[in-house]
Amino acid sequence: MKPAESPLVTESTSTMAQQMQWLPTTRPASFFATASGGIGWGVPAAVGIAMGDRVRGVKRTVVATIGDGSFQYSVQAIWTAAQQRLPVVFVVMRNEEYSVLKSFAVLEETPGVPGLDLPGIDIASLAAGFGCRAVNVGSCEKLALEFSYALNADGPTVIVVPTKPQSAHLG
Repeated sequence: MKPAESPLVTESTSTMAQQMQWLPTTRPASFFATASGGIGWGVPAAVGIAMGDRVRGVKRTVVATIGDGSFQYSVQAIWTAAQQRLPVVFVVMRNEEYSVLKSFAVLEETPGVPGLDLPGIDIASLAAGFGCRAVNVGSCEKLALEFSYALNADGPTVIVVPTKPQSAHLG
């Protein structure tokens, strides 16, 4: 379970309904999400919040839920998280597609846009290569266990969670 003091950065629009249920945010200045269509801001935002906390002397773990497509846009930010040993848990929702872009394509009446599927990307290996603790999980029990470990880790953790593709509700 996410500690109440942990801020949540979310850039996984296709899983927003589940996140609201399982990761409630009840404190001021502890929920960060985009208000429009920018993609790739979530990973560096989580890093920036953790760095800002360190400067202010605040001790808490930042939790970031990121779609696998969004994770690709600013993956280099996890290097900074690793180098600075920042307390960030990146939960990467792995549905193997750009769900939000597919939803936009349908909204704009241009379905079937090529290049929106993301099969075969080994996110855990990428994260480990940048210096993060990284794990793939395949069950809710394993996710809960790894999340608990990550909350107490000395530095960032990337947890890769398989999810089913679902449309983002855009309009």
